[in-house]
Amino acid sequence: MEVSIEGIKGLSKAFWRRLPIIHDLRHTSKKRKIIFAIIILLVIAGIAYAVNMLFFGKIQVAEYTEYAIEQGNVTVSISGSGTVEPISQYEVVSQVDGEVLSDTFKEGDAVEKGQLLYNIDSSDMEKTMEKANITLEKSNMSYQNSLDSNKGLTVTTPLAGRVTEILVNKGDNISSGTKIATIIDDTWMTVKIPFNENDVSGFYVGQSVNVTLENTFELLNGTISKIYKNKRVLDGYVTVTDVEVTVKNPGALTSGTYVTVNIGGIDSYNSATLECSNEQTITAKTSGMVSTLIATEGEYLNNGGAILKLSSDSAADDLRSSQLSLRETELSYESTLDQLDNYNIKAPISGSIISKSIKAGDTLDSSSAQMVMAVIADMSTMTFTIDVDELDIASMKEGQSANISVDALDNKKFTGYVDNIGLLGTSENGVTSYPVTIVINNGDELWPGMNATADIVINSVENVLIAPVSAVNRGNTVLVKGAEGIDGIDQTNAPEGAKYVRVELGLNDENYIEIKSGLSEGAVIFVPVTSSESTTTTGPAANEGGFMIPGAGTGGERPSGGQMPSGGQMPSGAPSE
Repeated sequence: MEVSIEGIKGLSKAFWRRLPIIHDLRHTSKKRKIIFAIIILLVIAGIAYAVNMLFFGKIQVAEYTEYAIEQGNVTVSISGSGTVEPISQYEVVSQVDGEVLSDTFKEGDAVEKGQLLYNIDSSDMEKTMEKANITLEKSNMSYQNSLDSNKGLTVTTPLAGRVTEILVNKGDNISSGTKIATIIDDTWMTVKIPFNENDVSGFYVGQSVNVTLENTFELLNGTISKIYKNKRVLDGYVTVTDVEVTVKNPGALTSGTYVTVNIGGIDSYNSATLECSNEQTITAKTSGMVSTLIATEGEYLNNGGAILKLSSDSAADDLRSSQLSLRETELSYESTLDQLDNYNIKAPISGSIISKSIKAGDTLDSSSAQMVMAVIADMSTMTFTIDVDELDIASMKEGQSANISVDALDNKKFTGYVDNIGLLGTSENGVTSYPVTIVINNGDELWPGMNATADIVINSVENVLIAPVSAVNRGNTVLVKGAEGIDGIDQTNAPEGAKYVRVELGLNDENYIEIKSGLSEGAVIFVPVTSSESTTTTGPAANEGGFMIPGAGTGGERPSGGQMPSGGQMPSGAPSE
């Protein structure tokens, strides 16, 4: 804002003309007119001073001190405070009612994950568990029966053999247990044949024998498969012992064929008939209508071979219903089993017991369920959370180092790092901040609840040329002692013995700024020292009226290449370019 002396004078005249005393003085003698003029001048001077103080504050007088450029470090950091807490903390609560039979720990103990903490009386729940187990077993049996019935819609043979007879026709409605077919396994044939009791003593199981077919006199090889211990008497009072012989069917043998057997030159007492080794009648396992006949009489089937198919809507529905019922029972059983586990309360994490409110002998009821019984904290790693302003959060990165101080331990410093940057900010008074979690290294001495402050390094440079921030003028220039003038830089306001020199700037903190180029180590620069004065000055940045205006260099710009500290003043006296 520009304020002219003429404007102030005009305002003063208009103001004083309205006062009665001034109006009277205008009509007095010449002497009184002189006094009036003096009063007017004093008033004008007072108003000018007041206006200057109103618009510009205290007068800034530029003085300088010398500073030699040297190497140093510049670190930019963000600070914040929070309360120390364990990296993990868990409240142990009860999900069930009952008497606490035992506890295995005391406050301050270290516990491992999965360690038993409390045992609660579970006698009632064990009875409920037994009932659930019985119900599950019944449901499983019902499902297996339905499954077998559904599988039974396809009737199969349980043995390999020849179909000798099919007892039903297509379209017949049959019930469970109805005879379906007869299957004979005639791969091997057996004969139970008598020998004189005096001859059997030399026989043994597995001994080779000769079998002769009576109708064709064909000779086959056989084997003794069994020697009976019982004796029997035939007509003529002849005592015999039966011997079972097995012979492989060459393909033409049928049950009822008469054969004789010779064992080691000894003939059987008489002949006997061959029988199939296995014969079975197949029955239906479920009800239904015969929809398809698959096998035919005389056909040889392997074990599991299909004979026919039945159709039944009720069998499929029963299977699905029993399947759902079984699953429902399984879920109920699992839920009951989980509830039984709640009677043995175990440590959810490894850590230290920092509080204990329930002990053996206490009774938990519906009013105390969900009550905190103990608190476990993993204090192997300590953390705290700070709030970072929205203007600074973009500078934060996970893993950034932090210097940490703790109020309770004034003489000890800690280090740490940024572990997590929260995405959900909170707003207060129009400013949004975000939570940043700091992990403290070697925080064994710390306790939950202690107050900690972190200085998080977001950028730094080491062993670089540095200068005081206040030494930099607009246009990125500094006053260098003994320097020569450089073309393009106005040196009009340069103090005696120094010239403005343009420099390239880098990172800066609150006090110092990096000089990338333009100065060498050891160069001496002028750093302004600002003091408050109540008088006017004609220094480098004075205006035409004689009032000092802070930062009134012409054409200058704020230093670039670094972050200027908030609330700082740009030095005055910058040259025009």
